[in-house]
Amino acid sequence: MIRRDVLAGLSLLALSAAGCPKSEDVIVHTGKGKEKSAQQIDADPLALLPGGAITVGVLDMNALFASQFGDKLLEVSRRRAPVPESAGFEPKRDLTKVYFGVYSMQGADFAGVALGKFDPKKIEAAADGIQKTPLGVPVTKSTYAGRALYTAESVGFTILTTRTALFGNQTGIRRALDRIKEGTAKREIPGWAGKVLNQSGVPFAFGSNLKENPVPNALRSKLPFLDGVETLAVVGNFAPPGINLAGTLVYPDEESAKVGAGKVGETRAMLETYTPFLALLGIPQPVRKLEADAVGKEGHFVAGIDAVAVSALLTRLDDLVGALPKAQPPPVSQ
Repeated sequence: MIRRDVLAGLSLLALSAAGCPKSEDVIVHTGKGKEKSAQQIDADPLALLPGGAITVGVLDMNALFASQFGDKLLEVSRRRAPVPESAGFEPKRDLTKVYFGVYSMQGADFAGVALGKFDPKKIEAAADGIQKTPLGVPVTKSTYAGRALYTAESVGFTILTTRTALFGNQTGIRRALDRIKEGTAKREIPGWAGKVLNQSGVPFAFGSNLKENPVPNALRSKLPFLDGVETLAVVGNFAPPGINLAGTLVYPDEESAKVGAGKVGETRAMLETYTPFLALLGIPQPVRKLEADAVGKEGHFVAGIDAVAVSALLTRLDDLVGALPKAQPPPVSQ
């Protein structure tokens, strides 16, 4: 049977993913200021993301749920979202756009801003400590920075206005709420991230600063073309065959770019060797197209991902995550 690390590596080419949960940091208020108003919050959602992100992205939720694998993704998100069913929240109906930032390569420090329609009173009534997510995890309510914070295990959200919500792990959410409370929330997006998030006319885009935050060895071994990459930027859509990607990899020099482009081709060949194993799991080869070339210090690539394979991968990954044992508390002696 195909190993979990192989399946996870393949999923990186089909989906954007977060890391593994880690223990939460303690966030302490250190400043005072004027809290942002609802109008200010709605006017500039990108100002809500804390600075220092190593990966950023934007996603058109209407386009995503209308894709060939949108129904499967909706099914998975309903089960895993930290929102009880009684809240009446319907992602396909109520979400329009999502921005997110990832702040750690080794864990899951992330924060995101969701735009759409939210009913704070109905959600508050549902999160009474008794209601549970479809996975059976209770949704608990706490207060931080003067706002209601709803969490299910380590992931949560808070409703800022009827149009804007924050989500992420507790560390990411609290960092964002501190800035709102202190009135210091402003755009702290470096140039590379601004180019990614300000893309227009594309269903999704994401990018990473890998120069200051090198790719972990484990990931580099799965995707060798990332070795030496300084920045990564990708745009895409959900047209046939399912997901279409166009990306730019910036290397330190022209020779590295040529080597990186060649390794993209090697990755396609490596993925082809997994086809028999994927077939045993009922998953067709996901990569329909993967080509790359080098122009100066940049490696440019295009990829086409099969929608049927994405749906099957979502099912398998959902089963895999659901089957993983929960972390046990350390012994008292520690």
